[in-house]
Amino acid sequence: MEDLVVVVLLNYNQNDYTLKCIESLLKSDYNNFKIYLIDNGSTVENEMELSRKLPKDNRLVYTVLKDNIGYGKGTNYILDKALECDPQYYLIMNNDTIIDKGAIKELVSTSKEYNDEALVTGKVYHYDQPEKLQFVGFRYINKKNLSYVRMGVDEVDNGQYEGTVERDMIDDIFVLHSAKVYKKIGGYSPYFWVNGVNIDRALRAMENGFKLVYTSKAILWHKGSVSIGGRDKNPKIGFWDVQSKLMIRYIHLSKSRFLSSYFRILFNDVSRTYIKSKYYKWFKGEDFTEYANAKFKGLFYFNRWVVLKNENTGYIPK
Repeated sequence: MEDLVVVVLLNYNQNDYTLKCIESLLKSDYNNFKIYLIDNGSTVENEMELSRKLPKDNRLVYTVLKDNIGYGKGTNYILDKALECDPQYYLIMNNDTIIDKGAIKELVSTSKEYNDEALVTGKVYHYDQPEKLQFVGFRYINKKNLSYVRMGVDEVDNGQYEGTVERDMIDDIFVLHSAKVYKKIGGYSPYFWVNGVNIDRALRAMENGFKLVYTSKAILWHKGSVSIGGRDKNPKIGFWDVQSKLMIRYIHLSKSRFLSSYFRILFNDVSRTYIKSKYYKWFKGEDFTEYANAKFKGLFYFNRWVVLKNENTGYIPK
């Protein structure tokens, strides 16, 4: 009999994407799985609509949370709840995705190749441009400073990323790992809200001897950041991005390496974005001041966090 896989899925006011994602999961050629879905503080109207439209399938376990507790804490909630069915594997995935029917089987097979001591992901295409790659992993620009670049972005797939290989870093757009991995590294850190949770957890996995693995045989299509309004010059993304970059390096680098990264992020990211915003506003009529200011707010948040080590509530200062 196939090992039990629990699929971890969050919804936040994105019913159409969530329903299509579940529909694709239910077409999987892997038979032994359960979908643990939580509605993470959607509006009452959206939650009622989702409840009404969810398929009647005994593989689906649905829970409603009154408040949005964030991506990391929401995922942790499901991981803990799923212990009730004692799964052998967990598949964490974004709700704005369509998964290939053979993906779960390929992810489990790859995990077994690594003695279930790996976090395994696959090939991600654009949701609206299915012929183009969106993501196939990260490679280091500078390993000592934890600087990465995304691989495969907007490339037409000509077979250039085939095979099963270890990656320097992966995302959790979809990622499968064994119960053994979960028992060792736990869930996501409460210090992060959205950005950074996956990087921090993957680093903890590697620090505990686990591998980060990509297999081209597992395929998925992903929209991207729909629940927070997209990524381009989004003030929320700017705020969370700066604070998470700094927290990751504070947690996982030596003090000297962290200080070097701190000033690099301050000058090359935060300050440069602010200066650029002024130039574009004055000479090109494009105003993204709010985005630039949000990066400074992320920096101030981090400085405060170093002292308090507070859990992230998702609050963004005005």
